Amino acid sequence: MKTIVRNIRQLATPLGERLRKGAEMAVINEREHVDICLSAGRFLRIGRDLNLEIKPEDTVIDASGLVATPAFVDPHTHIPFFGFREKEFFLRQRGAGYLEILQAGGGILETTRQVRAASLEDLIGFNLPFVYALQRKGVLVLEGKSGYGLDRENEWKQLEALSAIEKITGTKVFKTFMGPHAIPPEFPNADAAIDWLCAEVLEELAKNREMVDFLDVFCEKGVFNYAQSERYLEKGKALGFKTRLHAEEMSFEGGSLLGAKVGASSVDHLIAIEPAGIHALANSDTVATLLPGTSLFLNKPFAPARNLIDAGVGVALASDFNPGSCTFYDPTIIAFLAASKYKMTPAEILTAQTLNAASSLGVADSWGSIEEGKIGGLLLWDVPDFTAIPYLPGHERLRFVIGPVGILRL
Repeated sequence: MKTIVRNIRQLATPLGERLRKGAEMAVINEREHVDICLSAGRFLRIGRDLNLEIKPEDTVIDASGLVATPAFVDPHTHIPFFGFREKEFFLRQRGAGYLEILQAGGGILETTRQVRAASLEDLIGFNLPFVYALQRKGVLVLEGKSGYGLDRENEWKQLEALSAIEKITGTKVFKTFMGPHAIPPEFPNADAAIDWLCAEVLEELAKNREMVDFLDVFCEKGVFNYAQSERYLEKGKALGFKTRLHAEEMSFEGGSLLGAKVGASSVDHLIAIEPAGIHALANSDTVATLLPGTSLFLNKPFAPARNLIDAGVGVALASDFNPGSCTFYDPTIIAFLAASKYKMTPAEILTAQTLNAASSLGVADSWGSIEEGKIGGLLLWDVPDFTAIPYLPGHERLRFVIGPVGILRL
């Protein structure tokens, strides 16, 4: 059974199976009047006026007037969580800071209390609507994290919820263990938490590798410092895990340098990155994953995306969807912010939300571009040109989402 998409007015996609760095991000393959044939979940043929045998069981979509792009990849969310934190949102409007709220027992620790109180079924049910909504926005691959349980039982519960969500929805979900997201309330300090994570938790995870794809740590002043983060990541590397970091969200603690040093898949946030960190990332294959929605939500500065790209860094974009510091998840809003605040071009934005995002998760060989043999994640837009996607944030111009989840007609 095939899906045949006829008469696409414009196809726009990056090409390749690796991270696009610096000026490479602006290279987009644009074609007009294209047909695409998908079979067994993959792109089978792509070309103009394809001569295809159409069988009764095949699905044919007339894409006249529509623009095709690859499906979005969101490489940084905090799904699954439980509950919201709207009170903190208004506390910030009165001047309370992120770390101030956290140190008073709010922030991440408030969500920890709610996640610990929720059953596995509660956690799955609360997050399913978000993943289905992301599908309708064109996101067919996402990364989710633990980090709100902060103890063995509830961190495992979050990872189990991610596995269940993937099975139920059909979205490709990458599972990240982020035990060092905050200092657990049961521990006196960060060193004690890292001792526990390295001596017990990572060793147990290594015996249950199917539970997790990545390790992550919040390398930030007042949370886990450079040395603590390095110890955790090096332990994880020695056990065979792939790594990523939250770094330079509020201050420069050297997380970008650490990410490049340990060969992390991605270093995320980078609002406060300094030139040394930019240089280190430019000379590595670590992806800089930027989260403009968080800057807007927290009324903080925006990461220096233009400096990163111009220095030759490979940049990806993500939502950072979570209950405390970014409730945005619409990729068109992220694209708009990337254009207006990061000064990225439409081509750079498309690459950052598809191929480079896939690269940060290690799946650029199968996701992130429209090429024969790759998994058939395809979006069809009612826009004049692919460059209009960042220009029309939240305008619901997506008409078809095609992929392993089936065909969504919007």
